[in-house]
Amino acid sequence: MPPSYAAIRPLLAPWGELRAQPASDWQGEFALPPALLDFYREVGPWGGVRHASVGPLGLDLACGGNPVSIPPLQNLWARQAGYRWHGLSGERLRGWKDEWLVVAMEGSHPFIYDLISGAVSFDLAGGDWNPRPIADDLATAFGALATVANTYAALGESALDEDYELRPQARASVRDALAEFLGQGPAQADALLHAWRWYE
Repeated sequence: MPPSYAAIRPLLAPWGELRAQPASDWQGEFALPPALLDFYREVGPWGGVRHASVGPLGLDLACGGNPVSIPPLQNLWARQAGYRWHGLSGERLRGWKDEWLVVAMEGSHPFIYDLISGAVSFDLAGGDWNPRPIADDLATAFGALATVANTYAALGESALDEDYELRPQARASVRDALAEFLGQGPAQADALLHAWRWYE
């Protein structure tokens, strides 16, 4: 059974303000999927506000390397640029499926929500799209990302060696915390980290 949004809210809270966001903030060309409607209403990644004209920035989860960015709802549709359509010309990009929606990014690499199945996957930007499954639902995906970020942050400087490589003990700590969150064994946690290509 997937976690509730109420259960993952405290996991995301360290990374910025959380605020309920109404469906009217959605700018997309189709109806907001119920799972995303619930996520933004019950969790609401708002983050800081750099300037009133810019609005909320969403959350940036420090997981090592580029942060994982979860946008506020009012910016979610605009974040499809470069994936669903060309950012300058607006031309629809081939290879991107209609049922895919980017819900978070690690740099330019997208976490993709499948509008049909409700599952979340991850892929590296550039080349053909071949996303790897991360989780069967949004709550598990966002909770897993937050668990990794929180565990990694708690490790601090001890996570990396003198060559800035991830220490085996740090990977084990992250894997164990993730396994506990998922409620499954370490093999499932390793599979998620591998699909994400976390520190590979």
